[in-house]
Amino acid sequence: MKTMKTMKTIKKFGILLLTLLIFACNTDDIVCLFSPIVGTNGSLTICNGDTVTEDELFNSIEGFTTSGGVWTPALAGAGTYTYTIAAFEGCPAASVEVVVTEEDPSFVGIWQGIYNDPQDGDIIVDIVLNNDGTAEFCETDADGEFCSDGNWESTDSLLSITLTFEDQTEIVTFNYEFLNCNQVILTPTDAPDEPLTLTRQ
Repeated sequence: MKTMKTMKTIKKFGILLLTLLIFACNTDDIVCLFSPIVGTNGSLTICNGDTVTEDELFNSIEGFTTSGGVWTPALAGAGTYTYTIAAFEGCPAASVEVVVTEEDPSFVGIWQGIYNDPQDGDIIVDIVLNNDGTAEFCETDADGEFCSDGNWESTDSLLSITLTFEDQTEIVTFNYEFLNCNQVILTPTDAPDEPLTLTRQ
C-alpha cells in the first residue's frame, strides 16, 4: 500500500540521519548537513550621490538567499559589495556579490507636485516628460483639470517646456535642482520666489 511505502521511506531517512548524527558525535569532524544558501551575483543601479541600503543590495541578489549575513565594505555609492554568511557547525562560509553602479538624475518620467496659489488654493501639477522630447503638462484645482501637450529640453541648469493649447504656444522655463533621482525643485525663471518640488511617480 502507498501508506506503508511512505512509512518505510520516512524510516529509512530517519535511520540515515541518525547514522550521520552518531558518526558526527563519535568523530572529531562535524558533518555539515545544511549548507548556507546565498543565491548568485547580482547588480544594482542607484542615483549618483546616493548611498546604497542593505535592503536594496539584498533584493538585488539573484535567487533565494539566507538571511543573517554581513555586507562588506561599509555601504556607500558605486562599488562591489559582498554578502557573507560565516562558517557554522562544520559548514564553510558562503558569499555572493552585488555590483552597484551610479547614474545621473534624469527628467524622463512622470512627476507630480502641489503648488499653493494664494487665490485658488492648492493646485496639483502633473508633468510627463518622455524620452523622445515630448511632454504633457497638467494642472488640477477646484475647477477641474487643465492639460496641454508640448516638448521639453534641458541644459545643465535650465528646464524648458514648450506648451501648445488651442493653437497658442507658451514656453515655460525653470531653474532646477535635483535633490535625488526621484525629487527635483523647479523654480520658474520669471517667479524665483515660487519654487515647486516635484516627486517622481
